[in-house]
Amino acid sequence: MGRFKARRSGRQTQAPAPGAPDGVRPARPPEIFLRKCTWAEAMLRLDQQVRAHARQGRREILVVHGKGLGSPDGRGVLGSAVCDWCSQHPDLVIEWRPAPPAWGGDGAKILTLRT
Repeated sequence: MGRFKARRSGRQTQAPAPGAPDGVRPARPPEIFLRKCTWAEAMLRLDQQVRAHARQGRREILVVHGKGLGSPDGRGVLGSAVCDWCSQHPDLVIEWRPAPPAWGGDGAKILTLRT
């Protein structure tokens, strides 16, 4: 068929969430970036911003903590620190879960807030 090739658009599509109507993707929640923060900076930022989102009535937020690949020992500490912080604040956080791969996968958590 000639020398011209069909081009694809640069956009990537994501499969709809289970139980969602066909073609409907969940909206990406507001984000809190903790990457490249020290542990103390990350915990302060997490506390302040989660409280602010809860006051605004947000139901879910995405916390991007990274995988820890830049750590001296190659192990991430912020991911487990975010989970520990969430378990210590049941008045703010109902549950947390890993983010889908398109939103950060193992380097991010989705927090469901108590509103």
